[in-house]
Amino acid sequence: MEYSGLSTFFVILAIVMHETTVFQNLTQLSIRKSRVDFLLSDLTQLLELCHVEIKSLHLERQYADCVGILLTVDPQDLKHLLPTLRRFGYEVLTKHDEDNWEDELQEHASYLDKYLSM
Repeated sequence: MEYSGLSTFFVILAIVMHETTVFQNLTQLSIRKSRVDFLLSDLTQLLELCHVEIKSLHLERQYADCVGILLTVDPQDLKHLLPTLRRFGYEVLTKHDEDNWEDELQEHASYLDKYLSM
């Protein structure tokens, strides 16, 4: 009795395990926007324009006035994604290192302003 199907399965499994990472470093991002202004198609177009690969997207909470969204994305995409989401009216509820980078940049800019005004 020959198990050619089983051996083919193990060959394909070995190729897939070699080619892709099993454990990916992912970040969850919780955002919120008013129910009146929120369209799922607008959000996905925005993410597509930022070249963000969406791992998962969940409509978290729906209140009377706003919608909560939980996104799972690659952490490398956050540097450009967070300011873009804020620019388009999304409230970012989770804190990330990229937020600290913007705060530090703002502090340095205010220090430079103070130094130049002397």
